[in-house]
Amino acid sequence: MAEAEIARRNGGPRLLGIQIRVQPSWLIIALLLAWSLAAGSFPQIYEGLPTASYWTMAVVVVVGLAVSLVLHEMAHSLVGRAFGLSVDRITLFMFGGVAELRQEPTAPRAELLMALAGPALSLVLALVFGALATAAKDTGPEIVGSLSYLATLNLVLAVFNLVPAFPMDGGRVLRALLWMAMRDADRATRIAARVGEGMALLLILAGVGLALTGQVAGGIWWALIGMFLRTAAKASAFDLHARRLLKGYPVGDLMDDTLEILSGDMTVDDYVARRLYAGQHGMYPVAKGGATIGVVEAENILKTPRDRWSKATLSEVCTPLDCVSTARSIDDAHAVLDRMTLESRSRLLVLDHDRVVGVITLRDLLERLELAAQFERGAGRRSES
Repeated sequence: MAEAEIARRNGGPRLLGIQIRVQPSWLIIALLLAWSLAAGSFPQIYEGLPTASYWTMAVVVVVGLAVSLVLHEMAHSLVGRAFGLSVDRITLFMFGGVAELRQEPTAPRAELLMALAGPALSLVLALVFGALATAAKDTGPEIVGSLSYLATLNLVLAVFNLVPAFPMDGGRVLRALLWMAMRDADRATRIAARVGEGMALLLILAGVGLALTGQVAGGIWWALIGMFLRTAAKASAFDLHARRLLKGYPVGDLMDDTLEILSGDMTVDDYVARRLYAGQHGMYPVAKGGATIGVVEAENILKTPRDRWSKATLSEVCTPLDCVSTARSIDDAHAVLDRMTLESRSRLLVLDHDRVVGVITLRDLLERLELAAQFERGAGRRSES
């Protein structure tokens, strides 16, 4: 992908070159946690303090938890870097945080050390916050209470992440150990994913049990975590399936090479009337002077004032080519699928020596994946008979 596109998509705060992103779901959970601590837990544990003190403690804990989660994921990321793996960003979301790798580890040792790095860092943070709470025992309950709670949260984070529920850290440790023992990454991933699904079902059942005993809020939370883990385990199994069926196929063999290139002199009005709704992919390369200069999509039109459509040309409103996410015709199909998923894209332009030769869409890849899966199932049934 062009550097300009990377900068555009990955804007925001960065730590050691890694983008830190916070999803709205994390902010909602953070607000709920702060309210729960300030209105419930802290008043019960530390009676008689002003309301402002409880809220201050709650805010300190929530901010400290966010920092702890980022550092947990940074530990994964830095160990990954040591093994040559690229990490684009760390995202905080409802169920914690995740370091988004561009590719999976290629050796079990890298997987094992990466997986252990996060819980190890959380354990260190638990010890640090605990030591600080002990050292600050004479400063008052506000400081001691906040530090003690952060120590507990980091200990819980370390222990919970070591549960062997793939793709959590513990599940990745399990996969690495199986990988070492069996020398088969695919088989290790299948087993770890199945164990992860089983652990997820146990969490869901535990949540239902808690709800039936009157602990509705806690039960719902455990059930949600279980459902999330089950979905993540299934996604990991699907990724393994996709890697096996798509790996080795160049994008050039799967792309649509009938993509029409439009003249940069075409007006927006003409484009809307003659091409916008007729386009199969909703995206057209734009050329001027014999060279492709950019891409026009619906969003380019929406950014253009309606009263300019009759005069504005595509060369004026298109996205410059160096800001467009692209793939090469020789790129591996599974690697491109990973990229599209990571970047939340449904299509990529395909280049061959800087020349636009087609477009690859998520639908193209999924249809090829389904076709390969059907052929594999059919071949398997014939071999059995």
